[in-house]
Amino acid sequence: MSYEMPKAELGDIVMYYAHEGATPVPAIVAVTASRTLTLWAIAGELGGVVKPSVHHLTDPGVNEFPDWKRYGYWGHKPKDPQMSILSEKVSLLEKRLNVPKKG
Repeated sequence: MSYEMPKAELGDIVMYYAHEGATPVPAIVAVTASRTLTLWAIAGELGGVVKPSVHHLTDPGVNEFPDWKRYGYWGHKPKDPQMSILSEKVSLLEKRLNVPKKG
């Protein structure tokens, strides 16, 4: 079974980790590839720094090819628990009202 990177789209805000155990910083997705992202990581007074070839935290390839670790890692930003609760309530309400799904 081959690895499939989690979905991220141009303009998404994700979290960038410079190395394992690093404090994450917000980053904007600038380029997507099949297995990596190019990110614009927010960096204090500098504004931002481009980070190419960033693999997801779950990518098993970074263990197989340790050199990939030098590019850092990305992960999705934590979801706002209030938004998750609101989304669930809207979904339940739509079911009760029998509102057809979009898409």
